[in-house]
Amino acid sequence: DRLAAEETRALRERMKEFVQTLVVGTRYAVVVDTGETESCSVVLSPSLLHLHLEMGGGKHSVALRSVKDIFSGRLHNAHLEGIPLDDLCSTLVMRNNQCLTFRLSSLQERD
Repeated sequence: DRLAAEETRALRERMKEFVQTLVVGTRYAVVVDTGETESCSVVLSPSLLHLHLEMGGGKHSVALRSVKDIFSGRLHNAHLEGIPLDDLCSTLVMRNNQCLTFRLSSLQERD
């Protein structure tokens, strides 16, 4: 189907742009335990295996293979109880059940 092929091509192009942006590095707002956000530098390793985060004077590396799930928007989860998430949030859930939540500027950027 021609329409499906066009949608697939457009999605691939958006994914390519997203990955290229992350390899160069960008800044995102990260939701911390208090529910506040902090600016965070996010860089995807050239091997595409790790996210490198730098915020609040600390550096962290997240192996992408340790991510078990990704959720968009609000979560109803005991791990995040009391932390206000909204439709602009995107949360990575790790295999050890720790979470990393980004608050993005628009639904389009989140998706």
